[in-house]
Amino acid sequence: MSVKPRFTSAEGPVLVPPPAFLNSDPQDRQPVLRRLLGKYDPAARDDFNRSLGRAGEEMVFKFEYDRLCQAGRRDLAKEMDWPADRGEDDKGYDIRSFEPDGEESLLEIKTTNGHARTRFWLSRQYEVAAQNPSTYRIRRVFHFENGAEMFDIKPPLDAGLLLIPDKYVAVPR
Repeated sequence: MSVKPRFTSAEGPVLVPPPAFLNSDPQDRQPVLRRLLGKYDPAARDDFNRSLGRAGEEMVFKFEYDRLCQAGRRDLAKEMDWPADRGEDDKGYDIRSFEPDGEESLLEIKTTNGHARTRFWLSRQYEVAAQNPSTYRIRRVFHFENGAEMFDIKPPLDAGLLLIPDKYVAVPR
C-alpha cells in the first residue's frame, strides 16, 4: 500500500497562496508595518557589518606590523599576509602574522562596536582553530568606534567562549 500525497483536505487546499503582504505594493501595507520595515534594512546592515569587519582587520594588520617593527623584526612584518583583504575568506583566518621569535600566528578578527562580551559568529574558524591550536587566535576587537580595545582567545575555543549552535548545514545523504 502506498501513501499518496494530499493536496487538499476536508477543510480545503493544503497548499495555500502566500500572505497578501508578500505580493502587495509596499504602499498598500499597514502604516505600522511600513515603519517597522523601513527601520530595518538588511542590505544596509550587511554592508555596515562588512565595513566594520574590514576596518577591524585593517587596524589589527597595522597593529601587528608596528608590533613586529618595534620588536626589531621588520623582516617578519614584511612577511605578514592578509588573505581576507584579497577576498580569500575560505582560509578560516583573516591575517597571518608572527611572534617576534618567528612563530606564525593565524588571526581571525572579530570586530564589534559593543562591549567585550558582545556576541559574534564563527563558522569554519572553529575547525581551523582545532587544527592549529598553537598558532590560531581569535583577536576580539570591541568598542571599535569608541577607543578600540582587543584581546586574544586561544584554542580550545570552548574554554574561552560560550558556543551556542546557531545554524547547521544539512546535506541529504
